[in-house]
Amino acid sequence: MKNLEINYSLPQNLKYLALASGACLFVLSVGVLIIARNNSFFFYIGLLCLLVSVVVAATFWFLNAKPLVVITDEKLQVNLPNQEFNCAVEWKNVTNIAIGLSYVTLQTAENGNFKIDLENLKYVDIRAIKTKLIEVCEEKNIAYSSG
Repeated sequence: MKNLEINYSLPQNLKYLALASGACLFVLSVGVLIIARNNSFFFYIGLLCLLVSVVVAATFWFLNAKPLVVITDEKLQVNLPNQEFNCAVEWKNVTNIAIGLSYVTLQTAENGNFKIDLENLKYVDIRAIKTKLIEVCEEKNIAYSSG
């Protein structure tokens, strides 16, 4: 079975562009800091550019790393914003799945029910998640209902 990964992060080539522009700005600002005297106008501009270069590189490269939903043969992993359930659950622990219009409710043997609200995702991705969940349920003999 093929894994499903929903990820709304930036494309890889845009991340490389942001990293390269941050590195260029970093080098220029270090040059300005070396040439400028302490407590001069250009010294503070160099410090500001140094800070901006680090923020640009970190924002575009590191902060968009997590996929929102990952469905594999072994588990379901959810990292959606504003959710009570943001962790992973293994399929061997799931006893029942209820699939709604924009939510999924998982019933597990030991922890009870978990409701996953998918309304922040695109419709195409919600449909792909529902299809994948039905496929997993049929493969793993997990009871499911859709409605």
